Amino acid sequence: MSYDAISTLHDVEAALAIVALIGVVLMVAARLIPTVIGVRFLDALYKVQLPLAALVAVTATSGSLFFSEFNEQWIPCRWCWFQRIFMFSLAVILTVAAIRRDRNVKWFAVPLAVIGMCASFWHILIEHRVVEESQACLSVQSCAAPWRVSFGTLGFNDDGVFAWTGFPVTLAVMAFCGFAAILALLLTPEPLDSEPLDTKPLTPELLEAEEDGQSSAG
Repeated sequence: MSYDAISTLHDVEAALAIVALIGVVLMVAARLIPTVIGVRFLDALYKVQLPLAALVAVTATSGSLFFSEFNEQWIPCRWCWFQRIFMFSLAVILTVAAIRRDRNVKWFAVPLAVIGMCASFWHILIEHRVVEESQACLSVQSCAAPWRVSFGTLGFNDDGVFAWTGFPVTLAVMAFCGFAAILALLLTPEPLDSEPLDTKPLTPELLEAEEDGQSSAG
């Protein structure tokens, strides 16, 4: 695949990451500033939280595998692998949970998303030279030198000073947005007017069973 095609795909993935981040901001705002629209927004998300979370994880996993497997210049660095551990695991766990409609998966998925988000944030700090990368990173593939940056620049200028312009989106930023979106979706509050999981609609059969039970007790 040509460099232009890969760059375009990177920009598309970066745009999706920004959309996911905007969604996270809206979800947080809806919880902090209760409004009718915000409550309806969260209620709608709660109904599809598992499929959406699984979609985010699968999309992030597919993009990561594609960029590293089909482009020989995209060598995953040490922190890229750390993030992959958690995102790849989430892709499997959340897909199974979405199929089974198991909301209890949050007890397993939330810790993975939190740790993965922290790893992504640390990687972003390394890329922005806020913290210094370890010698282990330098000995294999620099964690501070992303091969492609979308919607901005990231690096040293002509004066040898590190700087960035725009809103530079790297794979680490995409991973951070993905983890944040998964975390926000899994923590979406349950609607107040929803039925408990063990509540069953009253059918003639159930009414008859209750009457028989009351008669036996009497």
